[in-house]
Amino acid sequence: MTASRARLVAWLLAAVLAAGVSVSLLAIPIQVTDSLIPLLQAQTAPTWRAAVMSSADSAGYLRPLRIGQIQWLFDVASGHYFLVYKSFHVMLVVLCLGLFTRAVRVRSAGGVWALALGLTVLTGMHTFLGTVWEAYPINHFLEVVVACLFVYVLAESRGGWWVDAAAAVVFAVAALTLESGLLVWVVAVVAWLAGGRGLSSRGLMALTALLAGYLALRFGYFSTGLPTLVERSTGFGTVKLDPVELTRRFGDRPLVLYGYNVVSSVGSVLLSQPRAGVWTLMAERHDGGVSPATVMNVTGSLLTTALLSAWAVRRWPRWRLRRFEQADRAVLVALALVLANAVLSYGYTKDEILSPAGAFYALAVTLVAREWLERRAADAPTVASVTPGRLAVLLLLAVVSGGWAVRAVGLHYQMHQMAHDVRNEWVTVDLWLERQHAAPTTPEGRALVRVLREDALARVAGNPWGLALQGTRVFR
Repeated sequence: MTASRARLVAWLLAAVLAAGVSVSLLAIPIQVTDSLIPLLQAQTAPTWRAAVMSSADSAGYLRPLRIGQIQWLFDVASGHYFLVYKSFHVMLVVLCLGLFTRAVRVRSAGGVWALALGLTVLTGMHTFLGTVWEAYPINHFLEVVVACLFVYVLAESRGGWWVDAAAAVVFAVAALTLESGLLVWVVAVVAWLAGGRGLSSRGLMALTALLAGYLALRFGYFSTGLPTLVERSTGFGTVKLDPVELTRRFGDRPLVLYGYNVVSSVGSVLLSQPRAGVWTLMAERHDGGVSPATVMNVTGSLLTTALLSAWAVRRWPRWRLRRFEQADRAVLVALALVLANAVLSYGYTKDEILSPAGAFYALAVTLVAREWLERRAADAPTVASVTPGRLAVLLLLAVVSGGWAVRAVGLHYQMHQMAHDVRNEWVTVDLWLERQHAAPTTPEGRALVRVLREDALARVAGNPWGLALQGTRVFR
């Protein structure tokens, strides 16, 4: 296969996958929880600038552009809320898969096969699921994934002043949208240290200056501080604890919980356990049996993590001499991002918070598999020259691909399950708003709820049990 044909096939693969994910995404109505109240708040804000300024000094967070984006899209929508917010979400999905494909740089048949595996791992990761089945009404976790991939592609480029400028803008926007946006700096620094010279030393200094400015703005000027134990529920051991229980158990020793969250976040990416801090493998075992989905998830992650570990052990002598190739940079950036993402999850952990680490985990698997396939193809150009050892590795990759393929199919099942559940939530939306003490008191607010409810209930959302009776045990 020629390089041009391989690139064409690679982009076709990405396009087909993006189309499939987008279709499932468009089946999900705008959610009640986490989306309706921000939309009601956007309705009362005079301008998007006012929304940005009013949210700049909120306690525990510095996310002015998060509110600003919601407000801007609300103003653009002019009543067509589903169309505008879902179109923005689809655009993020397309950018994510497109940048992922660009980062792989397919140039051979081996690269095509590796990309197919990598895209399957990316969309099969539980960290990716949360970026496409929830919106808030904008999924800012997916925005951070796009920002990290974009800066990585810049780091692998030929460079130029515009590359440094683009990286600075992307970092600033990501950091002021969500705390996870700070991971853009981690990607840039580690890629540069590992030989990626698309970003210059001046560009890196500019990013570091912006990081320092962010810290000064957050902890100095606005004094927003950090989230407390009462901010969110989180998992611990085999159960999920609400803020009241978290305060009772860890109010006088929060470092225990923070350490647990960091360690469990690392394990969640590398081993698919725990999930949102809960060791579902142990919980299911005590409740009558481990589900096939959990076994498949853990086994698949163990195999791909073993592949990356074997690569790191093999390449360690060259790393000590600071000799890095593209796959080496991807593995090192992925490792750094897993650790940094886990640290940012110290307060509470859930799958979508770890989506940047999950995306680069998939990228590292892709590039390592590509290098292995391309080098083995060069060493064994004919079927007769394939040794039993090489055949065993090929079979192992086939098994790994099959397991991850089931997980990728499960993504669509769970998105359809979300569509069904969200549609049902709109039936009792008025009662939910009363419980949240957020029932609209103006005619405009009540009209907004009515429009969104009618839109949601008018959409067809089939019961996922009709797709697969045992779906919840196979896809998780």
